Amino acid sequence: MQKHWYATLLLVGISVMFLSMLSTQVALMVLMFTMPLITAWFYLLCRRVQSNPQQLHLFGQLWSECGSMLLTRFNHLLLLGVLAVILNYAMHSVQLMLLESLQLPPLTQEAAAEISLSEALSRMLVNLITGLPVALLMAFSPALVMFNEESPIQAMIGSVKTVLFAWHAILSLTLWLMLLAMAAAFIMSLVMGLLATAFGLGVVNILMLMFMGVMLGVMFSANYVTYDALYPNKNDDNDDNNSSDQDSSQQQESIYKEI
Repeated sequence: MQKHWYATLLLVGISVMFLSMLSTQVALMVLMFTMPLITAWFYLLCRRVQSNPQQLHLFGQLWSECGSMLLTRFNHLLLLGVLAVILNYAMHSVQLMLLESLQLPPLTQEAAAEISLSEALSRMLVNLITGLPVALLMAFSPALVMFNEESPIQAMIGSVKTVLFAWHAILSLTLWLMLLAMAAAFIMSLVMGLLATAFGLGVVNILMLMFMGVMLGVMFSANYVTYDALYPNKNDDNDDNNSSDQDSSQQQESIYKEI
């Protein structure tokens, strides 16, 4: 799916760049607001190609069909985006309150260089407390709105239930992705350090954008694979209706192996 992913990323990047000319804050808010739409769009591309691999190279036809399908849930995805923005700002306010109660000032570049281990752990704990609810509520919400035709509130509740149901598989996948990201970032830092001395910061910045695009694609794809394992495409499973009678432990084991 790399061509479709990079094309999507290019369109989003150009849009954000133009909005940034007006206001960086507005550009970031619009990006956060439209993230459920972007996520649902990529998932649609993945599912269409998954059900009909021949469409992978039919760029125009695939995008046209997915665009029409996206419009059917457009308003619901926009509402989900509004809820996501409200939720993020609410959690950010809680984060600032917790940091203030712990007497931790806003982190600056100078302060980050002299931060102690205890302060770093405290900040990480605050970030986890305020970030985890958002992650749980939004993990599968765009897919549930798009494919399961749930309302935004139902999708957010369903997202939490889904994560709790398959938490061991999702936690394992998350840890592997974190290790992958850390290893890739370490290698890229060495490469960019060498290139910076030879070609300057311009080349390094381009490589950084490319690296972020690749890692974002990996994260989005991993999330789609997880959703597909938990909610298989009904069109591809017409002969497997009796599988719903399996007990919970067998189903969780199957999901774990699939992810």
